Amino acid sequence: MATSLWGKVYYDGNYAGELRQEPGGRCIFSYDPTYLERQRPAIAFTLPLQAAPHISEQGLHPFFDNLVAEGWLRNAQARALKIDPSNRFALLLAFGHDCAGAVSVIDPAPSEKLSIETGDAVTRAALASRASLSGIQPKLLAVQDGKRFRPARGDEHSTYIAKRPSGTLLDIVENEYLTTLANAALLPDDDIAEVQIAELEGLGDQRALLVKRFDRLPSGAKRHFEEFNQLLGRRSGDDKYAAAYDDIAAFILRYGAKADAWRLYRRILACFLTGNTDAHLKNFAMFHTPEGLRLTPAYDLVAAALYPDFKTLALAIGSAASLTLSDLKPKHLFALGEAFDLDEALIAGSVETLGTRRKAAENAVTAAAKKYDAVQLGNSLLELMDRRWNGSFASIGRFLSKKQ
Repeated sequence: MATSLWGKVYYDGNYAGELRQEPGGRCIFSYDPTYLERQRPAIAFTLPLQAAPHISEQGLHPFFDNLVAEGWLRNAQARALKIDPSNRFALLLAFGHDCAGAVSVIDPAPSEKLSIETGDAVTRAALASRASLSGIQPKLLAVQDGKRFRPARGDEHSTYIAKRPSGTLLDIVENEYLTTLANAALLPDDDIAEVQIAELEGLGDQRALLVKRFDRLPSGAKRHFEEFNQLLGRRSGDDKYAAAYDDIAAFILRYGAKADAWRLYRRILACFLTGNTDAHLKNFAMFHTPEGLRLTPAYDLVAAALYPDFKTLALAIGSAASLTLSDLKPKHLFALGEAFDLDEALIAGSVETLGTRRKAAENAVTAAAKKYDAVQLGNSLLELMDRRWNGSFASIGRFLSKKQ
């Protein structure tokens, strides 16, 4: 006889409600009456506070679906549970103890079949934290002990996400590190995720990128945020590419702050300049705050265009879909600025300001590349930035003059 799976949903440690999967795949989330009475925050933009249940006829609700692990971690979790990797509800139920943001999903009757003592040391460490992390790159939770880092245990609050080399992209750790430093130099008045390169104790001498979690406070409290795939009600997978930057702009202009629209426009310009072609919906996010939705720090900044399979922009600009980075022109930068409701002065000023900070970015990349024996990678990134500046940005003034 078919049975339903269910889990308890918590928001920053407070019981928020119940998530249930019925035979046939329909999923139902219901807020706890006490949680509603106390007027606590909604757990998701697409799951507003209400007494009536939220029903998803086709599997997990998009908010929960985007919390499920992807890629390497998903496959490792499925092996540990001895289930099919497509059983997303079961994966979230078993490993939803520590998710991005403030929401966790806890199994009231954990499976006795779960085996976390399988695979190599990295896999065992990733499973032990009982975390669900999106993204296809191998990653696990970590904590800092003094000047060293180690994998997080399931009974402690993690403060870092550790990313490791991925498949054939053996230099992706150094790539993200250098690209993040370049973005920090290009956008010194913005919030950029804090990153460093280090080894994880007990996992060999392979480098990892340690990304400080902006959704965790020193006290252990959680800061809730949602990626735009969640905010726009898209499911995990290729849905993160089936959109335009204009969709993000429209959402922020309607539900966020005008200042954030300008900030995000500049971030996207920096992505284009540094060859971050894989900047999709899951790579932009907003905090839930008492004042409303506000941008999180910029994160997942990788010069993907340095790899052969990532020459095309992840999202469309208006009607310009599948646009290669080399085909990006001033007209596209202008159209993107208009989507963010910026006038010509702000668009031109944003581009010009990036230009004045290129030297600082070059210095940051050069110094870091030398420190981590990644000089060739650093030079490739700087050459890419020069080509992109000359090909897409340098003539914005002439374009606006002709337009007038």
